[in-house]
Amino acid sequence: MNMVIHTEHRWRLAAFVLCLTIPWLDEARALEATVTIDVAKPGPAINPYLYGQFIEHLGRCIHDGIWAEMLFDRKFLLEPGKAWQAFGPEGADFDAAHDAAGAYCGDHCMALWVRDPRGGPCGIRQGNLGLIEGREYVGHAVLCQVADPGPVTVRLAWGDEESAGQSVVLRETGASYEKSAFRFRAGATTDNASLSLTLSQPGYLWIGCLSLMPADNVNGMRADTLDLVKRLNSPIYRWPGGNFVSGYHWKDGAGPRDRRPPRWERAWEDVEDNDFGIDEFLAFCRRIDTEPLVVVNTGLGSVDDAAELVEYANGSEKTRWGSRRARAGHPDPYGVVWWGIGNEMYGGWQLGNVPVERYALRHNAFVRAMKAVDPEIKVVAVGSPGKWNDVVVPRCAASMDLLSAHHYTQRGLRVPFSPEDARKYEESFLDYSGHVAAGVRGLIDDLRARQDGSDPAVDRIRLSIDEWGVVREWNPEPDGPGVGRFEVYYPLGDAIANGRALHELIRSGDLVTIAQWAQTVNVIGAIKTSRTHASMGPVGHLLTLYRARVGGKLVPVEVVGDAPLDAVAAWDAASQTLSVGLINYSPKEEVSTSLKIEGASELAVAAAWRIHGPSLGSINVPGRPEQVTTKQLPEPLPLDKPVVLPAHSITVLHARQ
Repeated sequence: MNMVIHTEHRWRLAAFVLCLTIPWLDEARALEATVTIDVAKPGPAINPYLYGQFIEHLGRCIHDGIWAEMLFDRKFLLEPGKAWQAFGPEGADFDAAHDAAGAYCGDHCMALWVRDPRGGPCGIRQGNLGLIEGREYVGHAVLCQVADPGPVTVRLAWGDEESAGQSVVLRETGASYEKSAFRFRAGATTDNASLSLTLSQPGYLWIGCLSLMPADNVNGMRADTLDLVKRLNSPIYRWPGGNFVSGYHWKDGAGPRDRRPPRWERAWEDVEDNDFGIDEFLAFCRRIDTEPLVVVNTGLGSVDDAAELVEYANGSEKTRWGSRRARAGHPDPYGVVWWGIGNEMYGGWQLGNVPVERYALRHNAFVRAMKAVDPEIKVVAVGSPGKWNDVVVPRCAASMDLLSAHHYTQRGLRVPFSPEDARKYEESFLDYSGHVAAGVRGLIDDLRARQDGSDPAVDRIRLSIDEWGVVREWNPEPDGPGVGRFEVYYPLGDAIANGRALHELIRSGDLVTIAQWAQTVNVIGAIKTSRTHASMGPVGHLLTLYRARVGGKLVPVEVVGDAPLDAVAAWDAASQTLSVGLINYSPKEEVSTSLKIEGASELAVAAAWRIHGPSLGSINVPGRPEQVTTKQLPEPLPLDKPVVLPAHSITVLHARQ
C-alpha cells in the first residue's frame, strides 16, 4: 500500500506530521520512501527556544545532579537516625540531638554532647557517599563549642580499616559559630564511603551545618554534569518548577548559603536545603550561556513575594530588594525577561490549586504587581486544553505573552526491559512512538482553534510547551541502574518517539515559541548521574544533535511511500545549508530513502550524523560505555542514490552547493 501525504498550505508541508502507522510488512520486502524538499518556498524560522530545558527540585535533578553537594540533609532538618547516624564506643555516654538553643539555620542545630567517651570517638556519620580514587574532596563545618572545648575530628572513610580513610582535626572553636574547612584525597573508588564528625573527650558541641563536595566543583555545581549540560546547549531554562514551585518561597534560597533554612518540601516529600536558589540558578544560566525563565509561586505564595522576586532579579541596587541582591555580591540587575505565573494550577496534585476562575483573577493580579516593578518582563500563563483555556485565554489574553501547555506520555514498562517487556515495547512501538507527537499536536490544535480573528489579543498569543516528554513511572525504582529516587531511564526507542514530537514542534513554529523538555538531569532527565559519573541519555543525544544541526527556515517536505519515516527540513540562507532530519521509527526494518531537492541547484550532502544503538531498549548508564551514540558518518551520502536509514535510527544531514 502506498500513501501520499499533502498539506493544505504549501509552507506547512513541513508542518504536517508525517507519521504513518502501518501494519507489519513482509520483512523480505525493503521499505522505501521518497522525500521531496522544496527549498524555494521557505516558511517560518525554527525558534531556538524550541530546544529549551526544564529543571525542578525533584529527586536528584538539582541535588546530586546539577548541584555538587554530597551530603544529604547537611543542615539537620531530620531527626538523628535518619540521614545522620550517631555512633560511639560500647558503653560511651553521649547524645546527638536537635537543639533549638543553638539554631544556626532554621529552627535548631545538631547538638553533640559527650559526657564519657570511653576513650573513643563519639559523633555523627553519614554513609553511601561516592568517591573516585585520587580525586580531592573539600568541605567545611560550622561549629560552636558550648562547653569544654576540645579537638573536633572530621573523617572521610572508604573502608573499615584505620588506613582506609583520612582524618582532619579542626582547630578549636569558641562559644560562637565559626567555619572550619577541610580537604581529603580519596584512596579508593567506592559508593559506600562515609563522612563523620566526632569528639574524643567530654564536651558540648553545636553543629550548624556540614558540607562536602568534589574539589573540582564549579561554584557549587558538578563539573561532569555541567559539561554535559553545556553540550545540550539549550537556549532557555525553566526553574524552579514544576510542582515544587507552589510550596517554594524564594527568600529561603537567598542570602548566605549556610544560613538558609532547610525545609520539608511538600510536593515531592523531601528535604530542601535551599542551597540552589535564585542566585545559583542565574549563575548556572550564565555559566552555560542560556536564558532563564523563572516561575513564581501562585499556589501558596503571594503577589508581594512575586513582585519582590522581580525586584531582586531586575531592580537597581537602589531598590529594597535590588540592594539585597547587591549585598549578596551581584550589584548589576540580572535582567530576567521571561516569567511563569505558576504551574499546573488546575491539578489536584498542585499545592494551592484553585478553580480556573480564581486562577484567572490571580494571574492578572500577579502580572499587574510584577509589571509595576518591571514593565518589560514577558509572562507565561498556566494553560490546559479544554475548559481551563476556555476561561484563561479570553480573560487573561491582554496580560500574557505565552500560554503554557504540558504533555507527558505515560508508559509503564520499566527500563532496563525484561525480555517480555522488550517484546511488548517493540510490538507496540509504531503506535506508541506517535503518541508523544499526537499529544503535543493536541496542545497546538487547542490554541490554533481559538485564534479565529475575532480577538486581536487572543490571536497574538503563542505557546510555551514548557513541560513535555515521556514518564515511565513516578515511583522510586530502587533496583534500576541509577541511584536514588524517581529514576527513569529512557531507551533509544523513547528518543525516537520524542524525536517525532520534536518534529511536530518544529513544524508548528508559527505558533510555538518555547518548548522545554522535562527534565534535564536525572528523574525523567536527558542526562543521568550516579554518585561518581554522568552520561548523556538517548534523548539528550537527540536534543543535542537537533539543536546544533537543524536550523533556519522551514521548507516544504513531501513523503511518498509505505515506510515509517518522519521528516523535517530547513534552509539556512546565511550558510546556504539545507538541514534534513530523518527518523526511521521501524523497530526492525531499514528504510531506503530517495531525496529529491527542488528550488536549489547542485546541492550535495556535505555531512551527516546518526543516532543509533543495538536495540530499541538500549540505554546509557553513567560509568559504562554508551550504547546509544551520535556519530558523524564517515562518507558523504550521495543524493543521486537512495539513503539507507537503519531501523530505529535518527539521521540529520546537511546539503550545500
